[in-house]
Order: sequence, then structure tokens, then C-alpha cells
Amino acid sequence: MGSGRVPTCVGLVALLAMLCGASWAAAQPVRRVAELADPWAGLSLPTEGEMPPPALVPPRTAYQPPSPREPAGNSAPPLGLAPPTATPKARIITYGPRYGPPPDVEGTDLPDGTKRLLITGGVVFNIASLDGSERTEFATDHAVVWIRNAGDQVDINGLITEGGGKNAVEVYMAGNVIIRTTQAGKGQPITQTLRAQEVYYDTASNKAVALQAALELAIPQVPDALHITGQEVRRLDLENWEILQGSANASKLPSDPGLRLDAQRFTLSQRSVVRRNIFGIPFRDVRTGQPVEYLEQIVTGENVVTRLANIPIFYWPKVRLDATDPLGPLEGFNFGVNRQFGTQFGTTWDIYELLALRPPPSHKWRLNLDYLTKRGPAAGTDYLYRVPSESPDEPPLGQGLIRLYGIVDDGFDLLGGPRGIDPLPPNTRGRALWRHQQEILDSLYFQGQLGLLSDKNFLEQFYKNEFDLGPNQETFAYLAWQRRTYGATLLTQQRVGQAWQPQTNWLPRIDGHLIGQTFLDDWFVYSARAHAAYAQLRPAEYNPYSLLPTDQRTDTGRFGLWQELSLPLPVGPLKFTPYGILDLTEYTHDLNGNEIGRIAGGGGARASLPFSRLYREVNSELLNLRGLYHKAILGANYRYIQSNVPYTQLPYLDRLTNDAIDQSWRYITPLQSTLVPGPDGLALQNAAGVSVFNPQQYAIRRLVENRIDTVDDIHVLQLDLRQRFQTKRGYPGMEHTVDFLTVDVSASYFPEANRDNFGNPFAFLEYATLWNIGDRTAIVANGWFEPYENGSRYWNAGIYLNRTDRTNFFVGYRQTDPLNSKAVTANVAYQLSSRYFVSLGASYDFGIQAALSNSFALTRTGTDLTVTLGFTYTAFVNNFGFQFLIVPNLAANYGRSVAPLTGQALGRR
Repeated sequence: MGSGRVPTCVGLVALLAMLCGASWAAAQPVRRVAELADPWAGLSLPTEGEMPPPALVPPRTAYQPPSPREPAGNSAPPLGLAPPTATPKARIITYGPRYGPPPDVEGTDLPDGTKRLLITGGVVFNIASLDGSERTEFATDHAVVWIRNAGDQVDINGLITEGGGKNAVEVYMAGNVIIRTTQAGKGQPITQTLRAQEVYYDTASNKAVALQAALELAIPQVPDALHITGQEVRRLDLENWEILQGSANASKLPSDPGLRLDAQRFTLSQRSVVRRNIFGIPFRDVRTGQPVEYLEQIVTGENVVTRLANIPIFYWPKVRLDATDPLGPLEGFNFGVNRQFGTQFGTTWDIYELLALRPPPSHKWRLNLDYLTKRGPAAGTDYLYRVPSESPDEPPLGQGLIRLYGIVDDGFDLLGGPRGIDPLPPNTRGRALWRHQQEILDSLYFQGQLGLLSDKNFLEQFYKNEFDLGPNQETFAYLAWQRRTYGATLLTQQRVGQAWQPQTNWLPRIDGHLIGQTFLDDWFVYSARAHAAYAQLRPAEYNPYSLLPTDQRTDTGRFGLWQELSLPLPVGPLKFTPYGILDLTEYTHDLNGNEIGRIAGGGGARASLPFSRLYREVNSELLNLRGLYHKAILGANYRYIQSNVPYTQLPYLDRLTNDAIDQSWRYITPLQSTLVPGPDGLALQNAAGVSVFNPQQYAIRRLVENRIDTVDDIHVLQLDLRQRFQTKRGYPGMEHTVDFLTVDVSASYFPEANRDNFGNPFAFLEYATLWNIGDRTAIVANGWFEPYENGSRYWNAGIYLNRTDRTNFFVGYRQTDPLNSKAVTANVAYQLSSRYFVSLGASYDFGIQAALSNSFALTRTGTDLTVTLGFTYTAFVNNFGFQFLIVPNLAANYGRSVAPLTGQALGRR
């Protein structure tokens, strides 16, 4: 195989369609009929002389999208002809007592044939259409009922109207009036509740006038109902309301809301319409292309004043929103101040809603628009999707993520340590990421990723959490096939940009494996791994440069076969398994450019012996013990391996650490002697040589088997003891088994210490213990020691406490040598009351005498608003942050996200 570069083409086609220039849709003008100034003219109401006439209600129409052009000609009705109205439906009207005793009913027949009923003592009316689509319930202390053309059909239980207005019913109610209307839509029914002191109601046309009234709109997908109060509330028909001198809120405490909208006039329109976006463009299903209909709840306000805690903070000449989705396409917002970015403003929008499209199931498309005063404007998009399975009850076949983000950056990166501003970032910077995984067939699986970064520091500066904890930003395609105990994989990977990061290009790599194959009547167990690959090792081309002597630019073919044959021998309770290992690997080019073959072989034995004992007599209320069951497993692994080629002669193709750890190690290693004085600092600075701190030496001593290049002579005995102390806890009859205490210890012994362990027979003395004092309280301790000079020494201890009311406590101590780090960490999250919640975090390193991080936040959750006041300080980057948030609870109720900028909020999206 030649050493030339194998051509590789990786393509990405991105299509972004923007629909712009659409004008705002306007309401249709109100059509008025000439010489019809009074809409009540010519009607003889049976209520005349009994109560004041209701205020005139001008004819109004709810918001309508622009209609198609009307045909030529005069389409207006002739003069003097009343406009057509909807024919009232036939209804069932029943009534009964409100408070238990039957109400007093007094009936009178009027001269025009109308029957008048005077009802006192509390009455409840129920009015329902015969088809069941409409249902209205009245409850009042006193009522006057007029029934036109009633005849003899009225009795104590009610009547059935014929429709067409022939025997219409009108009601005047006074005294704690409640009117509840339920109307079925295409989804769950929506309930409207009107509370007032006095109400006039026409059941035929569903018109009403209420004084000192409050309208409550209960929407199924919204936890808190919308409340609109006003001096006068008018019901124009079954779908339209008008409120004068009104106030609107969605509070858990409507009598005293913390956030409300006051308006000179509110209107509420309910109807089933084609859904439209903020530009008036109708929604369409992306799969079928058909318009999307839903039950619209439009609230319109004129001369609106926003009041926060009864303080006016904003004025709107006109507000129009949908009560079922009042925030529209707004998905989230954030605000904060810190030294890295300055003052930050961020918003997240639903692109599907902006483009008036109904997304496919489990698809989300978001637009991020941000501004950072110290850096500049930024924008990006996130697209999340799933590939559905054939059956809706089965999990999806695949899923993916597309993320684009860019910023015009006029500032400098603040990353911490002595790195400064090198290299100087470009003015326009950003990232692109596409990640996809899918089950193609029953046993065939694909995973792929495309990762592009503009510069070395972008991800660490703007997506710190993802940089530290997320996968590498690599470009690869991976195909895996698995069938019972055998399978194969195909990997193609190419470094696209990112010359600052060392990486291996696989062009391609094919692997096959066979695991646990038995033969000769299951006496022997055989496992094997084989691979063939062409690799291009590319070290870092920018500071910090690669440090390991094996991390050099190399183009090589690699072919290998790893085999293990074992013989499990049960000896009573002891499981004893001798085994032999043979590894054959061929390199077309080693670090010197020569073709070389490596043979590594040897053998050993694995053994495990379980112990257990039940102590039934152990009982303690103080320690919450009810019996004690001790389980222990003593394990051992002895191995002797010889190789004809040292690992220092082979290229470092299979990397041991991720990009974030590797970059941090390359940064800090040359500076260790200035950070850690004395011999320890020199040992850390020389980690790239033959040293205890060399990562490849560490992997060899730890018997890491899946890194083919990191194999060498080794002779070691690994011992471990794993213990669990179990008990029963819980109410009688509902006990459950828990691990009361776990204690694990392990050590490694090297017979050839001078060759394998720097002249020391023992290494990796470790322990891990966890004491579950209760189901929500635990003490944890871990440690790792190298028992020789300049060896690694690490241990920590801490206590956890958490409760169901979100209260959490943690106090811990961590010591790391020879770094001379002695850090104390405390985190407290405490529910002071049902309204107040406080969180506090602090970490101080007594070894280097520096405060690592500090944070404080106090949150008050009210009926309408959540207010947070917080401060953060990070000593690594000398960054101080201030956070002050006032968030309407409505945003959380609708599933919106509000990101507090306590650190770096861009990476939290």
C-alpha cells in the first residue's frame, strides 16, 4: 500500500427556504346597511317596561383573513331589508334548585302570548342543543324568564324550543350570576365561564349583557385559565365577546394578579379557522399540503397598558393574540451580564410557526437570535428530527440533529490560565454540526456526523459544557452489523479543518469480531477481532503542539488479528479460567517509514470466588437496618504478555483521550514546573517521555486491550475485592432491598517492577465506598494511590442529602497530588417556603489558595411571575456575572424555555 493520500469526498447539501414579504392580514371592514341605524328597530321585546333596555351593540365581525375579490355588481341587500341571521337551533331547557330547597316560581301570561316567570330563592338553568354541540349552564339567585309563544308546554322542569325563534327564551338574572358554556371543537372542549351581578341573556341568539362581570376562559392545554374582567361584558353571539374597561390576566390568583393587561376595550372571538402565522400566511401540513384548522381564541385589546405588580410598565395601542398560544412563535428568551460577553440578549423562535407550516411528528426547527454587547450579533438554527417506525407503538428507527451558529465577534476570547488571546480569533466565526443515527435493517445500524468549527477556541468559549462533556466535533460515517456473537463495522473518518486538533483519518477502517464462540462440547471459548485499515495520522499544526513522541505525521496501512482462547474450569464455588492471547498486527509504515509486523502473545488466568453470609439478628432503628446480607467477590487476573516491537516505534493511531482532555493536557504539561514547584512539577512536565504520567504507559499498565498501537511487554497480577452489605427498608409488606454499604478495593502487583512499573512492585491502590444512610442521604468516598515518590494520589469524600421538595445539600473535599489541589466544594439548594427557593455553590482550593467558583441565586415564584436574582464568579477566567430575571409563569406553562445566564447560556440551548 502506498503512502499517498487516499482521495475522500464528503459532501453536505443544505437548503434553507425563507418566505418573506408577506403583508399583515387586516380585518374586513364592517358592512352597514343604509337606513338601519338602530339594529333593535322594529322588534317588540317582551322585556319592555319590566327592565331597562340593554345597551346597543353595534354589529361587529371577528377577525377574518382577506377574502377573494367579490364579483362585479352590487351585492348589498335592498334598502330596508334586514341582513340574514343564523337560524337558532332547537334547544332543551331545564331548570332546578340552586341551594337545595325548590325555588319560588310565579308565572304570568302577558297579552302578546308571552309567558313570564319570576323565580326567587336560587335556580340553575341548563340549555343544550339537540345535537349536543352546545351546552350552557346558568346559576343565579333571582331570575325573570320570558318565553315567547310558550303555549301549554311549560312545566316545572322546563321545555323544548322548536328553533327558528318561534318560542325563544330570554332571561334576566341578578345575584351571584354564573354562566358556563362548553363548546366542542376539533380537539378537547373549551369552557367559558361568566360571573356577574346582573345579566340579561337571549338564549335564541346567545346574546348577553353583564355588569361588573368576569369572563374565565379554560383552555385544555393551558394550566391556568385566562381571566378578563370589565365594567360591562357583552356576549355578541356564541363565539364573540366584548369587554369594556377590561383587565386580562392568566393568574392562579385572579383577584390579585401580579401581571395583567388593562385595556379600554377587549374583544374575544372563538371559531374554527385555518391557522395562520404572524404574517397572515396559512399553515399547511408539510406532508399533505392541506391547510391546518384549529379552534381559534383571539383576544384583541385597544389602548392596552401592561402592569407589573400594579405598576404600569408598557403601553400598546393595540394588542392581538391567540389565547391558545399567546406567545406565538417565541420559544424562549434569556438575559444576563458577565465579563466574557457583556450584556447578553437571546431569543429562540419556532421556524415552522414563522413559515406557517405544521411540522412532521417529532420534528422541531428553532431559530436563535442573540446579541452580546462585548462580542456582537449572533444567529443560528437547531433542527431536531426523528425517523418514525412502521408501527406507532415501536421506538423510532432513527434521529438526528442539525445545528448552525455564527457570530460577528469584535471581542477577545476569555478562556482562563496563561493562554491569553493567542491565536487571535477571526471576526466572523461559528460552527456547523449534523449528527444522525438510524437502524437501517434489523441488524444493520448507521451513525454519522459532520462537524465544522471556524477556529480552535470557538466551541470552548461559546459552548463550554459541550466542549468539556460532549463528543468530539469529528466528521465520520460508521456502519455496524451484528448477528448473535459475531459482527462487522465500517468506519470512514476525515479531519475537516480543525488543524489545531490531532486526529487519525480512517480511509476506511473495517473491523470484524467473534465473541464467546464455544467448541469441543463447550470446553473452550474462542474470541477474535480482526481489522484492515488505511490511516493518516495528523498531529496538531497549531500551538499547543502534540507532545507524545508517537504522535507524528504518518500514512500507513494497518492489518491485525487479535485472538483469545480460554478454558473455563469450575472448581466448586471458584471460577478459574486460564487463557492465551495472540495479537498479530502489520504496519506498512512505522514511525521510521519502514514496514513492520508486530507479534504480541502470552497468557494468564482469571479467577473469581464469591462469598456471602446473612445476619438475620442485625436490627437497628438508628441505622435503619432490618437484617444484613454481606456479599463479596474476590477476583484476580494474572497476565504475561511479550511483544517483539515496542509501542514507541508505532504511530499513535488509536487515541486514548477525547479532544478536550487532550488539548488541556497539551496546554498545561509544558507549564507544570512553574505551577508545581520541585520534583513533582518536573515529573509532570516530562510526562510525554517514559513516565508514570505518560497516557500510553498508563494504558499498558492498566491492560487496556482496545487500543491496538498501545501494546507492549507487561507482567501483572490484578486483585480486587467487591463487597455489598444489603438490608431491607420500607413499610411492612412493602420492603425493598437496598445496598446499605458498598466497599470495593483493588491493587496491581508487578513482578518485573523495574521494567513495568518504574521500579515499584505495587500500583493502583484504589478504594470506593458508598454508605446509604437513608434513601435520600449518603456518604461517599473514593481514592487512588501510587505508593512511590512522584506517584499520583487522589481521594475525595462527601455527603449528599436530597428531599422531595427540591432541597439538596452536598459538602465534599477533594485532594489531588502531586498537583497540590485541596478543594472544598459545597452546594445547597433549599426550599425556604412554597414561594422562595435559594441555591448556593462555592468551591475553594486551599492548596493553590484560590476560589474556583461561586454562585448564588434567590428565586421567588408567585402566582404570575418568577423573579430570580443571582451572582456568579469563576476564578479560572476572572469572570463575574449578574443575573436578574422576571419571567411570566405563562412562558413555562406553554413549555417555553427561559435560560438564566449564570455562566454560558449559549451552550445550554
